[in-house]
Amino acid sequence: MTKTHTNPNPKGLIPKVMYREYTDTEPDTDIPILLHPLIMRIALVGPGIMPIPPPGWGAVEILIWDYYQELVRQGQEVDIVNPIRRSEWDQSDATTPYMQSLIDTLNRGNYDWVHIHYDCLYHMIPHLTCPGVAITSHFPYIDQPDKHGGYANIFSNICYNHRHMIYALSQKDYDMFARHAVDPSRIRLMVNGANHRTIVPTNDDTGPNRDRSIYIAKVEPRKQQYKYWTLPDMDFYGKCDDPGFRALPCYRGEKPHDELMQIMAGYGNLVLLSTGEADPLVIKEALMAGLPVVTNTYSSTVLDPSLPWVDIIPDDRLEDLDYIGRVIRDNRTKRTLKDEIRRYAVEHFSWEKLVGDYVSTFQAPPT
Repeated sequence: MTKTHTNPNPKGLIPKVMYREYTDTEPDTDIPILLHPLIMRIALVGPGIMPIPPPGWGAVEILIWDYYQELVRQGQEVDIVNPIRRSEWDQSDATTPYMQSLIDTLNRGNYDWVHIHYDCLYHMIPHLTCPGVAITSHFPYIDQPDKHGGYANIFSNICYNHRHMIYALSQKDYDMFARHAVDPSRIRLMVNGANHRTIVPTNDDTGPNRDRSIYIAKVEPRKQQYKYWTLPDMDFYGKCDDPGFRALPCYRGEKPHDELMQIMAGYGNLVLLSTGEADPLVIKEALMAGLPVVTNTYSSTVLDPSLPWVDIIPDDRLEDLDYIGRVIRDNRTKRTLKDEIRRYAVEHFSWEKLVGDYVSTFQAPPT
């Protein structure tokens, strides 16, 4: 099903914005559009695993939806192209019926720029006819070749970037691509952000979770919930396929993203101690809600460690639960700095700023 939404630009300067997706969700258009001097037709290509915006957890899908909404506000013509796959085989190479249809859709769309947000789709890049192509890899271990496994072939092909741009989500990913890409001039650092309009601090500082911590992530080994669930006064949210973990009293379930952001704002701080991340979206969201953050070195590469509301657990203390518990408790007291945290987040990580920078990278793509 294809949906067409009229751009609500009151001056009528942009004729239309297209939104192609299997969903009934309308983009949020209540906020005035900011017109960027460069107006382009852009396709954001999703993984095809779930609808965009996602009904529950889906970090890449949330990211694409945030990009879409802000691009619309800035006056761009945008499609989300995200046909839902039946199986992984659909995306296994460029010759499958699924991929042929996807390539045809993109080539008929007359796009100036196609941005692929799922690295498994790299093999369609040579078949695209648009002037500009970019790809973002969300693989959590880009900078750790010993963990590449089946990703090694994907990484190698992404690095063969004679005609496409590579958008890296963190400096460590950027550095890894720069060491291996055939054209390092076609790499850009584009960190994740958060929606400063919909994610806001709570004015209620007396709620039941004010003295508790929230840990938001899909429950899986690299996110390390299994290691830290015994820490006191901490609740875990996120997709979970393990009946054993779902039965724990500290597990609070998977919530729709908007609801989860409201819940998060009522906690004392956010904790994320993951062994594999590109640039965790949830940390930016927590800062936007005015929460202090406890994280580890690997999850904090785009954060300033000198900030008083950011506490980074050293690698050699990640097994010391008593120490981590003390850091978390102390960090919760820094929630009194929520207005300062919020200002910092808006200044550095608002999508308004980041998407403006993103569009600017289209102005003079390398030739």
